[in-house]
Amino acid sequence: MQLRDHPTAQEIEQAIVNEDQKGRIIRNENVGPKGWLGENARELESYVADLRPVDHALLDVLDQFHVVTDNYAHADIESAFNWDEVAAELVDWEGDWFIVAFRSVRKAQADNQLLFEADAKAQEEAIHSGGLLKYWYGDLNHHRECLAMCIWINREYALKATHKPLHLQAARLAGEMYDTYRLERYTLTKKKGDPKFTIETLPFAHPPFSSK
Repeated sequence: MQLRDHPTAQEIEQAIVNEDQKGRIIRNENVGPKGWLGENARELESYVADLRPVDHALLDVLDQFHVVTDNYAHADIESAFNWDEVAAELVDWEGDWFIVAFRSVRKAQADNQLLFEADAKAQEEAIHSGGLLKYWYGDLNHHRECLAMCIWINREYALKATHKPLHLQAARLAGEMYDTYRLERYTLTKKKGDPKFTIETLPFAHPPFSSK
């Protein structure tokens, strides 16, 4: 696989934005992402400096990443997505990444538009602050259950994003928008010559939230 020749910060950002738009699925009554991505791209030179060649390689094949079951809201992260298909494109690469998954049950009376706008702004903020390789957001099922997932280049970037103002603003809506939610954390590891990823669950100090 050929790496791109010295991609600029803006090219990397737009590639991530493009993948997010492919992977993002919003309920029909919500408007799609427009008018808030890619208009005033800020420099990401410090982020680009932290990107390893294997991060570029992963980003190049994330267009193949997708769910493999309609029951992804309940399925294990390992079985919900086509990890093996993506890993097969990286057989000669070795690297590790950090995954954060968010499983939720949205309240019946939740303001979907307000939730979408807050989430969209937090996503844009995360892209600009760096470290986010993929944001995938699934549709709600008939029980208003949903799964969202982020792939970060490392845990440090993910932690930094949680302290950003737009993320904090979106997080403050959680108690009034969800009946329940829980966060899950994983390591994603790829060994050279291995055609598969290894996904390991990490302990999480915060218990699941329930408004009931």
